[in-house]
Amino acid sequence: MTSRRAYLAAVGAVSGVASLAGCLDIIGGGPATFEASPSRVSQPVLDETGYSFDGLTEEVTEEEFSAGGQSRTVEVTNKLTTYDRTVNLGPLGERVGAIFAAVTTPQVTVLGREFNPVEKMSTTELATMIQDQFLGIENLQQEDERSVTIDGEQTTATKFRADAGYDGSPIKLNLYVSEATEMGGDFLVTVGVYPELLFGEGGRIRSLMQGVEPGAPEE
Repeated sequence: MTSRRAYLAAVGAVSGVASLAGCLDIIGGGPATFEASPSRVSQPVLDETGYSFDGLTEEVTEEEFSAGGQSRTVEVTNKLTTYDRTVNLGPLGERVGAIFAAVTTPQVTVLGREFNPVEKMSTTELATMIQDQFLGIENLQQEDERSVTIDGEQTTATKFRADAGYDGSPIKLNLYVSEATEMGGDFLVTVGVYPELLFGEGGRIRSLMQGVEPGAPEE
């Protein structure tokens, strides 16, 4: 049964993209640790869009690589800041149904090489990964693309449509995903998920994307 928690799990799938599998050049030396800094949506944008802070969580990926009799552990800590909005879902009543997330993942550089694949992933690749991790989303289709400016950097935000369920009832979803942008020493990906029946929600999601800034969210 799909629920708000499952929506958040789907968004959280993005924070697992920093897989370092196959990067055996990093062997040698002690453990390599990379941790992202958190990001937040500015308060004026939250006031404008009606979204509220939901939580800040960490996603830790750890892998050990071996080659030539040597091994090295690489640990990557990503930060996931989530916001939500209570909406009217018709027969389902008032529910938290619109969710926005800002995911920061560190730029993983070892021996002068960048190993975090999120930098070169398209919005379609990111959205497909969310669909693959979240079994409740099906029939993902690209709707349109728009240019957005996040922390002073212009990037692409893509809108997708999908079929899903909410507490046992079928529902049409819109999914917004932005390409990775640089924020300090990290990469930032933003994601918005909401029921298709919410007219005008796409504008709020784009405003939230453009309102993301460095810093810990105010709880």
